[in-house]
Amino acid sequence: MNRVIKYLMRILPLLFGLTVYVFFVFFYKYHLHYQEQLQMFLFTSDYWSELMNRPGGLVDYLGTFFTQFYYFSWLGALILSCMLVLLQLQVCMLANKLKKNDLFSPLTFIPSILFWELLCDENFLLSGLIAALLTLLVVQCYIFLKNPIIRMCVIIVMLPILYWLVGGVFWIFGVFCLIFEWSYFKQFSKSQWRMSIICFLLLIVLPPFITKSYLQYPFSRLWWGLSYNRYPIVSPYPLLTIWIFLLFIPFIFRFLPVEMKKNAKTLCLFVQVVFLIFLGNGLIRLTADWSKEEIMAYDYCARMKDWDKVIALANHKDPSAPLSVTCLNLALSKEGKMGDSMFRYFQNGPEGLLPTFQRDFTLPFVAGEVYYHLGFLNTSMRYAFEAMEAIPDYKKSSRAMKRIAEVNLLNGEYKVAAKYLYLLQHTLFYSRWATETLECLDNDKRIDQNAEWASLRKYRLKEDFLFSEEEKDQMLGMLLIHCNSNRMAYEYLMAYTLLTKDLNHFVQYFPMGRNLGYKEIPAHYQEALIFAWSNKSPDLNNAPWPISDAVKQSLVKYAEMSKQGIEPQLNDHFSQTYWYYFQFRK
Repeated sequence: MNRVIKYLMRILPLLFGLTVYVFFVFFYKYHLHYQEQLQMFLFTSDYWSELMNRPGGLVDYLGTFFTQFYYFSWLGALILSCMLVLLQLQVCMLANKLKKNDLFSPLTFIPSILFWELLCDENFLLSGLIAALLTLLVVQCYIFLKNPIIRMCVIIVMLPILYWLVGGVFWIFGVFCLIFEWSYFKQFSKSQWRMSIICFLLLIVLPPFITKSYLQYPFSRLWWGLSYNRYPIVSPYPLLTIWIFLLFIPFIFRFLPVEMKKNAKTLCLFVQVVFLIFLGNGLIRLTADWSKEEIMAYDYCARMKDWDKVIALANHKDPSAPLSVTCLNLALSKEGKMGDSMFRYFQNGPEGLLPTFQRDFTLPFVAGEVYYHLGFLNTSMRYAFEAMEAIPDYKKSSRAMKRIAEVNLLNGEYKVAAKYLYLLQHTLFYSRWATETLECLDNDKRIDQNAEWASLRKYRLKEDFLFSEEEKDQMLGMLLIHCNSNRMAYEYLMAYTLLTKDLNHFVQYFPMGRNLGYKEIPAHYQEALIFAWSNKSPDLNNAPWPISDAVKQSLVKYAEMSKQGIEPQLNDHFSQTYWYYFQFRK
């Protein structure tokens, strides 16, 4: 039976690590990409010194370093699975130091499962997990010291050092030291115990008070840590729960039985494993936000210009979130399918086409992609800058930096572009792009070799104007008048009038696309044109546009069913037409 237990404890970490890896690489990978874009790790001494000038700077540095590998989801998933398995092994080692007890070793997975659950929150940073790993590593080193005086000196020296390196989790080291002194070494007298506890309490309380005198942070942030969560005012209690379990699991090993009957051992192991499975499954179901994962998937694919994947996501499941619809409409336009297919998917009005600006660090990135491809380069740059400045932990964004550099290059602001490109050269995954782009400075021929850049340089407005959120159709019209070959601007103008149900302006703007290479009128344009004509004349055959007979017959059938007021049947037969959107969508 002991062999079975040992074999189980060898295989369980592997199974756990594999489960975590599969979860993040196949089901939750876009949360990793999302986190990667909201930071920018630089291989410079200035970046190191900037982070190390505050408590928890080391784990912030290491957290940002490892987060950059989220650029590849499989690599990010591998890092997370390895770290969570390492945490379990550390807890297991500390527990067995207090009392060798393989029978209850499955309990050592609980802190790792809790951290896994916390990592499902896109705003919880990897630095919190790294802080716990480093603190437990120092505890493991402490155990090897045999001299009690040396150990006492180590506690006194290491507590403030740990506070500065890992932040608010530092006190766990002191508690672990007291537990091991009481239960493992057993060398302190009563007077030494009193002195140890007094020193420990002073060392726990003093560091935040001392740093408060010259660091301009609220005391609560200094106490709990500055870099564990993207939001500085977030509740620390989830982390505190995990810290307590890191202490509690090894501590209770002192009181758990080592020997049981064979059947009791089997039952005990079975109950623990089942409990862990239910705990992990329940917590992940509770905390994983699949609606956000969907939006992040659309945004990432749009960012990577993987238009086929965006459309495939919509074909798999009709998008409902405004930002998902925004990415889908962008993909349909880039693939030349907007006029024929946009109403085959859910549309939530003009907000799903050109979202209204909000001062946060998510929506401007998505909306900025649309404005960039339309040719509103300065608007897309402003959105990227605003998104970066709205990041709560004040980190710079690699995605925003790249977009700002790109727009300045296309605008001919080469000195400004160079400033951002030099920064990106100090990153790992953007340095090659930055170096190649630097070669394009003051080189119009080199820029025009990039087909996308060549088109955008032609589309962009070269005169200053006031961009109006309330007059987006006029903004699109200005863009189209400036360059009448900008097919995307035309399709967005048409889509805007359709989504706002402004058929008069749709009919007025429609002729502007006569020279854009359409072999036939797109299906939704035909639906809107014949619908507008039917409001003027009952004779559909006299419409001044070449509308197909199939569309005319469909409209007649739709009108008959609409008069009967049988909306469910209309939904079954016509939900993918503009007529259904016009009548039933708000």
